[in-house]
Amino acid sequence: MQISPVNLYNKISFGKYSVYYDKRPKEITVDDLLRKEGDPPNPYKTTREYIREAYADPYLVKKIKDKDFESIDLYETYRRKNIPLPVKKINKNCYRGETLLYTPKRLAALKHKGVKNVIDLANVEDYDILCDLKGFKYYNFPLFLDYRKHPPFVTREQYRQKHQIPDTHLPDDSEEFAYDNEARRFIDDFKELVNVINQGNFYISCDHGRIRTDAALLMNQYFNPKWDGDKSLQPDAEQIVKFKIFYNNLSNRDKRDLGFTEDFDKDLRRKLAISR
Repeated sequence: MQISPVNLYNKISFGKYSVYYDKRPKEITVDDLLRKEGDPPNPYKTTREYIREAYADPYLVKKIKDKDFESIDLYETYRRKNIPLPVKKINKNCYRGETLLYTPKRLAALKHKGVKNVIDLANVEDYDILCDLKGFKYYNFPLFLDYRKHPPFVTREQYRQKHQIPDTHLPDDSEEFAYDNEARRFIDDFKELVNVINQGNFYISCDHGRIRTDAALLMNQYFNPKWDGDKSLQPDAEQIVKFKIFYNNLSNRDKRDLGFTEDFDKDLRRKLAISR
């Protein structure tokens, strides 16, 4: 398969077939890729539909190929093949980078480096199917999109003012329960993420391997006592404030679950400028 350079009006060629795109390309159909002249119409509307239905069928699942994933979004496939973002080692057999859904061969190459688990921070559709077919265990943690705006990274007072909660703080104030529920959900999911990270042998990514991946690894760097990998990420001033609020939302049980020791806790309070 040969893909021609992409310009303002992108033309991508597949043998004698060509597909034109404007600035925002539309998803190509399976017919455009798989159907030859004279063939009957393909029953699948999109590549995604074909992958999902074939994956659910024990007789068809083995026919799913790398090229099927590459054809889900031709623009992304072209960009990630020709301008790939780096896969960076952050610990023994542990790597970070961009989502490799559109470049399956790059994902498969990680197996030779000892990777067994794939951590998806962006909830990328069909990534779980690719990981299963390639022999990886897939984990989905879509926690870090706009995470700073929500509990447990805002105080109760900030949350109360935003949602106009009455000053009474009665037990039946639903927004009070909403704060606790939202904070608890994030903390529990974060503890599960830390457990997966502590298993090692992982590849962690969001869509482009930057904002959400940085956030997840920075929080892991601060709140995971067992992490002995790369610790080069630096928080900005706002993140320090948010991490303080997060720390204050952790219960003693949360700290035990995360593996806090007295020395680790003391050092963390020092880094966050929390006095006791």
